[in-house]
Amino acid sequence: MAKRLEGNTLESLDKQVLFPTGISLPAATDGPLGAALCRAYNNWAANLVKGYEDALLPVAMIPAGYPQEMPNELRRAVKELGFKCAHLVCYQWEKNLDHPDFFPYYEAAQELDIPLFCHTNGNWGFITERFNNFLAMHVLGRPTNCTQALVGLVAGGVFEKFPRLKVVFFECSAEWPLYWMHRMDDDFEWLKDDQHRHLPIHLSMTPSEYVRRNCYVTLEADEVPGALRMALEELGEDRILMATDYPHFDSEYPHTVSKLKANNLLTPIQKEKILGENARELLKI
Repeated sequence: MAKRLEGNTLESLDKQVLFPTGISLPAATDGPLGAALCRAYNNWAANLVKGYEDALLPVAMIPAGYPQEMPNELRRAVKELGFKCAHLVCYQWEKNLDHPDFFPYYEAAQELDIPLFCHTNGNWGFITERFNNFLAMHVLGRPTNCTQALVGLVAGGVFEKFPRLKVVFFECSAEWPLYWMHRMDDDFEWLKDDQHRHLPIHLSMTPSEYVRRNCYVTLEADEVPGALRMALEELGEDRILMATDYPHFDSEYPHTVSKLKANNLLTPIQKEKILGENARELLKI
């Protein structure tokens, strides 16, 4: 971890959120084994960062393959291990995120005021499994999986039922949710007066309003200027965070922070929020 801090210094990072590379192993393994793997990982990660807790913040792995243990492991990770955030799968096999099995987890996250971090393995999911081309799999992986999560949470009424739930979507770009906000709003317009026939729960707001209220996204340092401008306008500068993806191969390390600081499209206040203040507020650090 001392070596990690050296790397973070080169990237001008004060604090770093840590995911495991193999997220699906603990998070998606079915049954008591999945719960045991999550407990073991969380214990290991807490021990790994001892002495560096102010700078390195592990994301708690939560056993989506054993839903009855999800709220229990969340409470343990927060209250006993001191974690500030927890993982959320995009789906669990045949279960989408609006499945009632996940509701106790959302209730616990809302009660603890802990943000849920939605981040998948890039090559995981039935859409990416159609390909054996790594470029195709990596391009499709996160945005297609996170789209299923976003639509499930919004159209499935999760954010209606749990209005204080906070979900952050990682490494899909800040522009990624815009199309889905527009598409969900467009479809909702023609069915909003007949919701009982089409939706599992009555939605009191338009889909895009739930996204703006409950969701956050991470920003890439090389965002297309026009798309970034739209994201700032439609999502708001308070809902965009920075992700470096260090130390993975597709990271812009050690130039993520410097590129964002040099981005003339962003105002000084927007840079301050995206580079740290939004995360500080979200994680209460």
